[in-house]
Amino acid sequence: MEREKIVYLLTGLKRFILKALIVVVASSALCFIFFKDILHLLLKTVGIKVYYFSIPEVFFSSVELAIYGGVFFAFPFIIILLWHEFKGAVNLKPLESCLLIIFSIILFYVGSIFCYRIVLQSGIKFLLSYGGDSLRAMISVERFVSFASAMIFAFGIAFEVPVILLGLNKKGIVKSKTLTRTRRYAILVITIASAVITPTPDVYNMMLLAVPAYILYEIGILLMKMNERKDRPMG
Repeated sequence: MEREKIVYLLTGLKRFILKALIVVVASSALCFIFFKDILHLLLKTVGIKVYYFSIPEVFFSSVELAIYGGVFFAFPFIIILLWHEFKGAVNLKPLESCLLIIFSIILFYVGSIFCYRIVLQSGIKFLLSYGGDSLRAMISVERFVSFASAMIFAFGIAFEVPVILLGLNKKGIVKSKTLTRTRRYAILVITIASAVITPTPDVYNMMLLAVPAYILYEIGILLMKMNERKDRPMG
């Protein structure tokens, strides 16, 4: 029985990777065409200019940004494909499944947009403040694309905390009581992770991720309690 389950999961994983790869490649191809427009949107929000220091740098940067953009815009399809392949592993009703998919997508984009509109601008502004009249920043397009894309994705994934916790709870891996008792350790982990993910050493930018992450952690615990109450046998 265990062997059949492993084969089922591996077969589903293979199908998921293949289908997701096709979707991401198609999405990345479109992003590659509009590379300059996407780059302009990123630069506009932070208000800086970027430069290239080698002949192929712009091309490689456009490919990198296209891949990031491809995954970003294909995220809803990736989530739907993932659920389609592994819905048998999680016992959820159709309505619950739809809500979980919708909230996964919404949280990812809320986190990404929050980073794009607030954190990215604030973080880069802080880092550039170390310059002056004798120190002028000449940021390469390749470094900027890698930095901005990684930050946006990090925030998008970080905002998935409630969905991840609920999924673990559904599988019986984690209970709400356990997370409630270990709340102080969760705060420590969230603080350390926020300090690593955010680009600046100041408390303000770190808290821009730490506070929402902790709120989402508490929401995750609340959802877990609701799920446990629902599944508790009557009488």
